[in-house]
Amino acid sequence: MIDSLLYILTISLLFLPLAIFGLYGIVLFYFFKKNKISQIRRIPGYQPKVTVLIPTHNEENMIGKKIENLLVLDYPQEKTEIIFVDDSTDTTPNIIENYMKKSPSIHLIHFNERKGYSPSMIAGCGAATGEIIVFNDAGSLLDASAIRNIVRNFEDPQVGGVTGRPEILNKNENIGQSEDWYLMLSDFMRKGETNMDSTFHFNGEACSVRRELIKGLSRCPATFDTASALFVRQKGFRTIYDPSIKFYEYAPNTHSDRIKQKVIRATNMIQILLEFKGMIFRPQFGWFGSFILPMNLMMLTIVPLLVFAGMVALITLTLVNLSLSIVLWGIIGISILFSFLFTKHAVSTFIEFEYILLKAIYNVIVKKETYDKMDRAESTRRFDNLNT
Repeated sequence: MIDSLLYILTISLLFLPLAIFGLYGIVLFYFFKKNKISQIRRIPGYQPKVTVLIPTHNEENMIGKKIENLLVLDYPQEKTEIIFVDDSTDTTPNIIENYMKKSPSIHLIHFNERKGYSPSMIAGCGAATGEIIVFNDAGSLLDASAIRNIVRNFEDPQVGGVTGRPEILNKNENIGQSEDWYLMLSDFMRKGETNMDSTFHFNGEACSVRRELIKGLSRCPATFDTASALFVRQKGFRTIYDPSIKFYEYAPNTHSDRIKQKVIRATNMIQILLEFKGMIFRPQFGWFGSFILPMNLMMLTIVPLLVFAGMVALITLTLVNLSLSIVLWGIIGISILFSFLFTKHAVSTFIEFEYILLKAIYNVIVKKETYDKMDRAESTRRFDNLNT
């Protein structure tokens, strides 16, 4: 009797996550085939002032390349404002000040103490004068057409926030290949969510909002880019993903750096979703509140706990009754083999992702840790010889 109950419990715990992923995947696939971006209402000659906002902390080896990249973007310089919010202890602010002498569009806000990402972004938003604020990162380079492609989405008055697509520069490395495969899934998800309603998966390396919509965002419990997306959608405006908006970055070149980076992002993501949990199952937020937000919160918190509990139950079942567990081990083995034949990164990405989420949940619930002043992965700063 106990064996049978344990068997049923194990099956339930292991296959419920598959049902959740499967349901969301099918719905996303249906909307993925649509193309709402092409349906955006266009305003002839729309060319608002844009503020590009970049937080910096000890970027002296990268900042020159970054500024040169911003100065050659395909958008009128007279309508582009560049604000650096810096809390460095190296020569980063001095390098920025030298460029300020050459270009009146560059501005610097400097703090003598470590502020962190979100406080820096809030300070920058307060100083911005552009109608559109583009959040950017010192460790990434924007495609020449990125700003122009961002702006065209804001021609639709219902669009309040826009994010873009990362291009991994070290795809020739094993971790770079894994990251590229992970981003392919992320892009599928964000495009499906955009066509359904809105996405909150914003990349801080290239995302943007209408300045007027984030005036009230004076406090941010976690990552500012995702918080701004949720804040904008809470005000009734769409937040969308446009794959034509590209930026270039390096994935970490060590496994430990990659895990560290993703644990930070996952921890912040869970924290900010919990902060905006009041939007869940609220009909005024359409598909976003009724389906997208609850499914994402479930996948980020409940699913990894179910997977962990399911594996514990399966191991326990194996010790109690090996014959009952053999079938389940066989199904898992065949699934892994099939996934490996499809792509060698599928299984490792799934296992790694669930481990990262479990660690993030532990950080949020037990350690109550935040990562706004996080140490970056230095292996992502490798632009010395890049011509992009």
